[in-house]
Amino acid sequence: ASDYAECKDVGSILILQGRADEKRPYTKTIATQMWLLGYEFPNTLMFFTKEKIYILASQKKAKILQPLQSESDGVPIEILVHGKDGDKNKEIFNQLISAIKDSGSAVGVITGDATDGKLVDEWTAAYAPEKKDIAERNISRIISNVLAVKEDSEIKSERTAAEMCNAAMQDYFIDEMAKTFDEGKSISNEKIAEKVANALSNDKLSKRLFSKVPLLEMAEWAAHPSVQSGGKYDLSPNAESSSTPLHAGTVVCTLSMRYFMYSATISRTFMIDPTPEQEGNYGFLLDLHKKMLGWMQPGVTMGDVYAKAVESVRELRADLESHFAKSCGWVTGIEMNDGINELKAGNAETLKANMVVVLRLGLENMTNQKAGDKQSKNYSYQL
Repeated sequence: ASDYAECKDVGSILILQGRADEKRPYTKTIATQMWLLGYEFPNTLMFFTKEKIYILASQKKAKILQPLQSESDGVPIEILVHGKDGDKNKEIFNQLISAIKDSGSAVGVITGDATDGKLVDEWTAAYAPEKKDIAERNISRIISNVLAVKEDSEIKSERTAAEMCNAAMQDYFIDEMAKTFDEGKSISNEKIAEKVANALSNDKLSKRLFSKVPLLEMAEWAAHPSVQSGGKYDLSPNAESSSTPLHAGTVVCTLSMRYFMYSATISRTFMIDPTPEQEGNYGFLLDLHKKMLGWMQPGVTMGDVYAKAVESVRELRADLESHFAKSCGWVTGIEMNDGINELKAGNAETLKANMVVVLRLGLENMTNQKAGDKQSKNYSYQL
């Protein structure tokens, strides 16, 4: 397509995943595997041409994938085994390298997903001498946009994940937070976030909170719960809870859950004894959030949505413009945030029907001039 002119000469696609990494559980490569196969396959190479698909994996994984090879419909699939015989592995690598060269002038790859392991090392050693004759094109953007548009079953999983986030927030976190403040107890932001995280693994509690979820074993946290209070706030998607005490001022809580691989995220801000100015600032952000829902239409660019939000802030509350967050959310799915489809300045990606968007607004580093204590002086909002 003309939108992907930089990849017009791509004749094949190479997707390589090394060993599993708990610190990076859902990369674009893994998301692609899960979208295509339904599972993550570490130490696996997938190679696509117009005529054939090759999958190279260990003996055990090859056995699981073997039924794909006998499928009569669609593009033929060949399952190859990566084993202990180095010479045989080299033969397979040479077969794939020849197929890359025969398929066109360029091969599409996902860049930015660091991976390692025995298969990766051996493939790199075989591929490196030939790489000078092969043009590589980054297809990360194409992969993101293919995965961004959801089918009905995927949207259903997204909705379940969102409902679980809401249940954990409304029926557990809020109660725990209120009980802490009412009873005058002390607990760190980190510890109360841990309690929320443990709710999913507590059989009795999870069955109460998520009683409407049909297959609870398919649910997991997409990211560890984040609780922030006491004057220090990070509104980025990867924000972590601090070890400082939960403070009865402004509390920002973010929960991200996954159901059947698909993610949802919600953020809420709780104000304890807010000033009229603080209430007004939050009310403005809430009104803007409602307006923006109406702007999210197919065909609108993501950068335009953000620009319109900034224009609205400038027109109605110019004093808040410098505090307005640099992003208003992102498209979510198997990857919680694909890094491509984001509501931020200058992004030319286009909203499409059946995308699932996390609309996330924030006001950062504001000052409460009437604060009763030091921790309440600086505050941020997110919803």
